[in-house]
Amino acid sequence: MRAVILAAGAVHDYERLHPLVGKPDLVICADGGIAHAAPLGLSPSLILGDFDSADAGLLTKLASRGTPVQRVPVEKDSTDTHLALNEAVSRGATEVLLVGGAGSRLDHTLANILLLPGYATPVTMADGKNIARLLRSGERLVLQGREGEYISLLPLTPTVTGVVAEGVKWPLASATLRWGESLGVSNQFAGPTARVRIDEGALLVVQAWD
Repeated sequence: MRAVILAAGAVHDYERLHPLVGKPDLVICADGGIAHAAPLGLSPSLILGDFDSADAGLLTKLASRGTPVQRVPVEKDSTDTHLALNEAVSRGATEVLLVGGAGSRLDHTLANILLLPGYATPVTMADGKNIARLLRSGERLVLQGREGEYISLLPLTPTVTGVVAEGVKWPLASATLRWGESLGVSNQFAGPTARVRIDEGALLVVQAWD
């Protein structure tokens, strides 16, 4: 089951996101993420949050149409986005697209990125300029892009070993990426297809569309 979570962060290009979004089985808006639903042609299945960032008029309008609304306390141990991810997984999502998970709040952006390794369910983050995917031990990823387009490989564990990157300007073969180093940043597609795989660790693969 494909789920889309709309968070309250920035979306830079809705048109570019349309192919990624497609027609999901479940759409959960985390608080102010309700603002992204209409531009993406989506109808929320659930609106969840403490509603400190949601447009009150839009929230009332969606609720009047019968959209379920789940209000959570302002003072809580998990962010609205975290709760939305938990809700999607609890409902049986087998893959999740998180839209608007990055923005002007660096703390929220980092918190959302660091949530990804905690889920067995694959979670992809996208904002219309970037798309970020997580690779776990033994996994591989095939990416489609344009020659010269940026691709960065960022370790989310202290080390990521056996990193192989093919179809890129600066290939890697059984490399080790470590915290405190920037070896994997700003590589580029050498053609329309790039391939990345790892042996051990958790690796964030970020494709920058601009």
